[in-house]
Amino acid sequence: MPAYFSLSVEFSRYEIDYDTVKMLKSYLDYAGLRFKCGVNESENESIDEINDWNQKKLEDNYTLGYTDHRSNDYKQACFEYGGFSEIRGFFLNGSPTEKEFEFMLVIPEEEVVNDDGSYKADAIQKLKDFARILWVMPQIRTIQTGIETSDGITPESEIIAGEKPSAYPFAVISQKMFGMLQAEDYEAEQINAGGVIIIPKNRKIV
Repeated sequence: MPAYFSLSVEFSRYEIDYDTVKMLKSYLDYAGLRFKCGVNESENESIDEINDWNQKKLEDNYTLGYTDHRSNDYKQACFEYGGFSEIRGFFLNGSPTEKEFEFMLVIPEEEVVNDDGSYKADAIQKLKDFARILWVMPQIRTIQTGIETSDGITPESEIIAGEKPSAYPFAVISQKMFGMLQAEDYEAEQINAGGVIIIPKNRKIV
């Protein structure tokens, strides 16, 4: 995949249950994401087979070692949503902190970002609609977005301490977290389940 745009869903490791991945799948389905196929060694596997593998890896707190073959890592899948040409989904464990894990969706950046660095309004609206629905999953701590040159997500614990979430161009956080930020720096929209969609005022969406 070329340069990518990312939507990262943050979870706490303290809340892993025996059906965390299965539950996430049900919310992804509800939000409109459709499984297409597995990736690499998993290209012929079903979504249930991929999810069972990833569930076990999360329970074991697995992270890929320097000498481990990539076939031991979390399995990736391709999805369909909103007319994007490619959406790839995968788990990251212990990044940026060992107390959390992420489910990340990546999309070709050119389908979301204009040449001048502004964001495509139609694409962002689709992704906001998706995130708004997904947020109602109780285990989700934050939903953050980024581009390939950004620094990755900001953990929930750091946002509560006043650090800014990754919002290129938007993020979904709790009302409590929003209260720790400089509200005048953001356009904010209250949503269900105590969430707030925030867009930094210096992001241009056209």
